Amino acid sequence: MDRKTKIIATVGPSLSSESKIKKIIDAGANVLRINFSHGTLEDHENVISWARKSNKQVAIMQDIQGPKIRTGISSENTFLEKSKNVTLTNIETESNNDIVFINYENLLRDVNVDDRVFIDDGQIVLKVVEKENDKLEALILIGGELRDNQGVAFPDSNLSVSAITEKDIEHLKFGSEHDVDFVAVSFVRNASDINLVKEIIPKDVKVIAKIELKTALDNIDEILDVADGVMVARGDLGVQLPLEQVPFVQKQILDAANKRGKISITATEMLQSMKTSYRPTRAEVTDITNAILEGSDAVMLSAETSIGDNPNRVVEVMSIICKETDSRNDTSSLLSKEDSKEDSITTTLARAAVQVANEIDASSIIAFTETGRTPLLISNFRPKAEIITFSTKKKTLNQMNLLWGVDQYPIERKETFSEMLKAANDFLISEKKYNKGDKVVVVAGTPPNIEAATNLIRVHEIGDL
Repeated sequence: MDRKTKIIATVGPSLSSESKIKKIIDAGANVLRINFSHGTLEDHENVISWARKSNKQVAIMQDIQGPKIRTGISSENTFLEKSKNVTLTNIETESNNDIVFINYENLLRDVNVDDRVFIDDGQIVLKVVEKENDKLEALILIGGELRDNQGVAFPDSNLSVSAITEKDIEHLKFGSEHDVDFVAVSFVRNASDINLVKEIIPKDVKVIAKIELKTALDNIDEILDVADGVMVARGDLGVQLPLEQVPFVQKQILDAANKRGKISITATEMLQSMKTSYRPTRAEVTDITNAILEGSDAVMLSAETSIGDNPNRVVEVMSIICKETDSRNDTSSLLSKEDSKEDSITTTLARAAVQVANEIDASSIIAFTETGRTPLLISNFRPKAEIITFSTKKKTLNQMNLLWGVDQYPIERKETFSEMLKAANDFLISEKKYNKGDKVVVVAGTPPNIEAATNLIRVHEIGDL
């Protein structure tokens, strides 16, 4: 039984050598995520180099940090007591029981009375009760110990901070120089944030918007207009929203992405217990299964592989869960979703190819692609047959590692559709052990080698040339 849902593994100290990178790829990781919030550029360069040496196709996802608002240094034994007031300032000072420094330049302009302030992922919760020219007064709703340099979130405020920092720009240029396949953008609020990144990186790098802010939920449609895919970043969503709303928001984001024919990823704490445990919890297995059935193209591992005790075991377990769920594809919610209205011609052809393949019990759907767009749309209809794609572009081959059910192979550039079909036919016989007379559905564009030119469906019997 082949796995169709793809696995993203985050790199970190637990994967800090060439042999460990090789093992995690061999264990089943389709995409390696490099979190640029941690590590050095030398560390990241090593990971990319090691991954490119693998004899298996693997994609590289660069995840940029984005703006990080934090508290500063705190006095010893600083504790914010519930029901008391505390002063918030952006004038640098040592924080204590009475005053908290927050390193956000526009704090006094952007944060208003009744806005909440979350410190340390909501372990401490404040509510602004008074606004003065040089400070904010806040009521402590949930108290706790205030340690040094803790993260701060403003779920009710519309912050004017730029989506990318000078450090992010430096990292994006590094990623471009090292030929990353995807860029994941943190703390996206609107389409402009994505466009800002696209202005810096090469056009053939795909951009994934991490949906982790309430503002991004409000603007999901415009974000999907410009992003190549979205990630349900449940960690920060669980801070921005009441936890009981996160499962419904996850469904909302996945539905929106799939209706628009975009890549969809579910992330955060999917196998969190396996940072130290050899087995997952029942709840984790159920969570992963539901995320796949709700339409995730890929599921992501974070701390489980970056700092976990046994990252290879985690990927193996994730793969087993994905395989079982993929084998029950007939229960996927995508099968009952409304048809996408995006790219109407290509979408219609993709849907028709899946319908034909299902009805004639085709061995596979064959797609020739320049950008990976057609295979993505085919996979969005969750066909029974395997999806085999051919491309002349190395970048496209790497990027299809993130697409549900897609198995991709390089092909030499051909000048005619007949030449392309013969090359695919010969490959299927020699490498995939297809037999003469096996039926496949072919999706392509004529003339070949032109982007966004998919205009042909053909039922082909192997050997009939």
